Amino acid sequence: MKKSPVFKGFLLVIGCLCCSIATNWIMIPNGLATPGITGISMTVEKFTGINYALIYYAITILILIVTWMTLGKRDVSNIVSLSILYPMVLWVLSFIDIQIIFEEKLIALAAFSVLYGIGVGIPYRIGFSYGGDDTVAKILKKTIWKSTELKKIYYFEEVLILLIMTLAFSLDQLAYAFAGQLIYVNSMNYVVFNLGPKLYDVQMIGKNMEKIEDFIIHKIHKSVTIYHDAMGGYSKEPKIQMSCVCNSREYVQLREFIKEGNFECFIKVLPLIHVFGQNRDFHRLDDENIE
Repeated sequence: MKKSPVFKGFLLVIGCLCCSIATNWIMIPNGLATPGITGISMTVEKFTGINYALIYYAITILILIVTWMTLGKRDVSNIVSLSILYPMVLWVLSFIDIQIIFEEKLIALAAFSVLYGIGVGIPYRIGFSYGGDDTVAKILKKTIWKSTELKKIYYFEEVLILLIMTLAFSLDQLAYAFAGQLIYVNSMNYVVFNLGPKLYDVQMIGKNMEKIEDFIIHKIHKSVTIYHDAMGGYSKEPKIQMSCVCNSREYVQLREFIKEGNFECFIKVLPLIHVFGQNRDFHRLDDENIE
């Protein structure tokens, strides 16, 4: 069953809260910095005195407009919700005076980076993006560096942002920011690719598979690939081969359905690392910013 809009909204709020708490209550009180749009916003704040959350808001709205003009409606639809919601949550939490200060700066860095990575990973997992420097990299690839690999543009962008941040932050802070980026990316990747139900390729070979096909499509809401020209090597009889990708909970449901229905079929189950497709459990091919 697909996640309801209300549940998706709840997950987006949780993601924004994680990022905002990490930034306002851990990063800033411990004298840390971070690259990306947040780093640029905090650098501008040093020179203008304007709350960095408001600067972040202005930058994300600008990115949203440029994305619409260059990448089209599809990319905009992925970032519009968080472009509005996250700066708002970030700004509100900046007025709540809570400071989580650690004696060791490395522990503070780890706490910030892990929590921030979780906050970014949750929306990515359900198909949303914050529309930050990863989106800017896509825009640059589409308009300027068309033949350059996206991740190289992204790395160049991060280095450029760190150079700009030298105007407002010490080298120690920037070194910590770079180390934190490594932790944050790994934390985000874990949430996006490893957290939650594992995916399996369930392959079934047998006869009279119509009821199994109907169960896969209408009960666990997954697509199924059907091969009608399979043949048993021993029996030499024609058979039907079906394959579907599902998560662990859905696999158990499918297995129990086959067992209770006394269907005679051969079943092979293969664990998968990544699956790209349109289903809510899958990743999209345009998730180029995540390795």
